[in-house]
Amino acid sequence: MPSSSRTTHYHRFIPSEEVQAVEAWVFQPVGEGATEAPGPAEEAPAPASLPPEAVEDIRQQAYAEGFEQGRQAGAQEARDTLEKQFQRQSRELADRVAQVVNQAQQHFDRLEHELADQLLELACDIARQVVRRELTLSMDPLRAVVQEALSLAIDDGRPITLRLHPEDAALLHQADWEPGSTLRIQIQPDNHIARGGCVVEHAQGAVDARVEKRWARAVANLGLEAPWQPGEDADV
Repeated sequence: MPSSSRTTHYHRFIPSEEVQAVEAWVFQPVGEGATEAPGPAEEAPAPASLPPEAVEDIRQQAYAEGFEQGRQAGAQEARDTLEKQFQRQSRELADRVAQVVNQAQQHFDRLEHELADQLLELACDIARQVVRRELTLSMDPLRAVVQEALSLAIDDGRPITLRLHPEDAALLHQADWEPGSTLRIQIQPDNHIARGGCVVEHAQGAVDARVEKRWARAVANLGLEAPWQPGEDADV
């Protein structure tokens, strides 16, 4: 290394302008039997290429594995799709069945209600015929109606008019009917009053015991409006 014209003390670094050549320092083994430093590592030999048959086998195996994976994925997707369709169709079918059942139940309820009304009307028709027959065959129902109507009349000492059907009036005369009280009663036949009923008129008002009235009150308790004479309006 050339010396400088000036005295310079270097502690740790050497200026680059004073460096002329650099050589790597290699530590050698100390003592006898020392060997030379190993040279650069030799490159590994390139792997030998596979024969075409092996390459074809690998390719076919990879193809088969990929095909199988794709088949399984496609099958799973198809199963999922079918499952969703089945669930949707099941819900739609259940909704339709529920709708049909609901409509059928409403229809049955309506039929039941209509049938109940028809049965009540039929029962009323039968009862009407039975009552009419009893009123024509026996005087007991008429006597009971007349007695009840007279018991509601106010006795003020003046005559009371008993209006009833002419045939019923004739029956009372033939039976020598007596009211069993001190009331002065005048029997007056009236074609406008149906058989089995009567109207008691007194000074303070009247007691309407016609069959139509009593029948209308009876069927009203059943929730019906069935007149005594078909075609007439019910009058309660």
